[in-house]
Amino acid sequence: MLVVLAVFEVAAIALLTACAGGGTETEHRNAIAFTVNDDGFGEIWRMDSDGGNRIRLTPPAPPGTDASGSTSPAWSPDGDHIAFVSSGEGVVEDQRLLEIYVMRADGSESRRLTNDRALDATPAWSPDGQRIAFAHLSEVGTGDVDGVIVVMNADGQDRVQVTRHPRTPGRVVDLLPVWAPDGSRIAFTRVTLSPSGLARATIYTIDPASGTERLLIEDAGEPAWSPDGGHIVFTSVRDRNGETCFHECGPSGEIYVANADGTDIRRLTRSEANDHSPAWAPDGERIAFVSDRSNRGEHENEIYVIGLGGGGLQRLTTNDVWDLEPDWHR
Repeated sequence: MLVVLAVFEVAAIALLTACAGGGTETEHRNAIAFTVNDDGFGEIWRMDSDGGNRIRLTPPAPPGTDASGSTSPAWSPDGDHIAFVSSGEGVVEDQRLLEIYVMRADGSESRRLTNDRALDATPAWSPDGQRIAFAHLSEVGTGDVDGVIVVMNADGQDRVQVTRHPRTPGRVVDLLPVWAPDGSRIAFTRVTLSPSGLARATIYTIDPASGTERLLIEDAGEPAWSPDGGHIVFTSVRDRNGETCFHECGPSGEIYVANADGTDIRRLTRSEANDHSPAWAPDGERIAFVSDRSNRGEHENEIYVIGLGGGGLQRLTTNDVWDLEPDWHR
């Protein structure tokens, strides 16, 4: 499912939706963590950069559960841990039970970092591994939903709200934060819902120290910085190339790359399928992403890799489940 459109769903109150011993940075370098959606229940998996050696890290769905499971994996910079979102021990569908967790890279020693009656989602580590940014959505399930970016220590302590919404005639949801490699800025997606229900996604950056915001790219979402900080990859429906009818028919997304200041935007993928969830490879020359191009009719989401020049397309997963949200450890 196109995440830019799914972001709109979030704003409309429907979010995008183990063994002993610890790993090391060297052991997990270049590995990809990702979400497997098996009949609506999320599991965190890990695989090699060529798609091999798949390992499940979080438990499968218990019998009769209606919970959403685990999603949104994010590698710590040293490769020892993965932050993620989970419904924990819950067995009912309730977005207010979704919290931020962290586990070792082998799936062991999972622990919860947040605990509130709000939706905590899309974690991202700071480059020094000391802090985690995430989206905090309050009033979920009502017409007054509000989403902001919050930063906390890696142990869940000392939460600080870093985004605040300008006065607008509609509702605003900030989510999908990602730190610049030098730690000076956080890029995020801001979804604004007009009173008529129209949603628009825009990429902003914010200095977490000063709170200074800057509009970076309009009609775009899901930003990810290149390893050297010189570029940013994102998803957009701006070219309306193809159509998705997953919920209601609308334009399909494509992957784009721009300079870090938002200039020189160029399109990377060209398909009528939904291309979304981009993640940079450690070498800065390839980008992993999710697409249903193998079977648009059934929306079979798989993970692909493409070269920065638009060539060398490679399919990494082939399954009867959805493979989503890749995060490539650098």
